[in-house]
Amino acid sequence: MAYCSRCGVEVQERATTCPLCGAPIQRLDEPRPEPPRFPEQSVAAAAAARPSRRLRSLAWLLASVLLGSAALTCLAVDLVRGGGLGWSLPTLAGLGVSWAYVSLVLLLARRPIAVIVGQAVTTTGFLVVVDLLDGTLEWFVSLGLPIVGVVTGAAILVWLAGRLSRRDPLIVTAAALLAGAAACAGIDLLVSAHAATASMSWSLIVLAAVLAPIATLVYLRIRFARRGELARILHA
Repeated sequence: MAYCSRCGVEVQERATTCPLCGAPIQRLDEPRPEPPRFPEQSVAAAAAARPSRRLRSLAWLLASVLLGSAALTCLAVDLVRGGGLGWSLPTLAGLGVSWAYVSLVLLLARRPIAVIVGQAVTTTGFLVVVDLLDGTLEWFVSLGLPIVGVVTGAAILVWLAGRLSRRDPLIVTAAALLAGAAACAGIDLLVSAHAATASMSWSLIVLAAVLAPIATLVYLRIRFARRGELARILHA
C-alpha cells in the first residue's frame, strides 16, 4: 500500500492524490525515465537552422540587383567613353556567369547534381563567348571544354561519395581532397598537352600535399567505423 507523504494516511495503489489532504502521491518505486545521452535536436529546430526558401529568394534578388547595376554601369561607361561596345563585353560576360552561379546555388540549393550540371553548362557558355570575342574558337575545343569536363567529373564524384556514405564528413572530405587533386592533375596534363609538352609539373605538389590528409581521414573512418562514435568521443 502507498501512504501520503504529508499526512501519512494510507491510500490506494493507483491513487494520484491523497483523499484526505489532497497532496500528490509520490511513488518511489516507479522507474524514472533515463535522460538521453546526447541532446536531440527537434525537427522544428533543425528546420529553423536551415536557410529558408524566402531568405534564399531575398539573397538572390539582392545579388541580381547588384550584378545588374554593375552590368548597366559598365555598359553605360563603355558606350559613353568609348563610343561602342569594347572592353565591357568580357566584363558583361563575367557578370552574367556570376549571376548564373549565384542563381543556381540559391535557387537549387537542395539539388546539388542540378547545381553541378548547371554550373558546367554556364561555364561552357562563358568560355565559348570569351573565345568568340577573339574571332575564332581557337582554344575552347582543345582546352576549355576538356577542363570543364574534368572539374565537373570531380564535383560529381564528390557528390556520389557523399550520397553513398550518407554524408559522412570524413568520407566527403577525403573524396573532395582526392577529387580536387585529380582535377589538378587533369588540368596540368591538358594545359601541358596544349603547349605540346604533355607532362605533369605543379600538380605533383598538390598530389603530394593531399596524400597525408586523405590517409588520416581514411584511418579515422576505419578506426571509428560506427557512425557517431567519433562524435561521442569528441563530446566526452
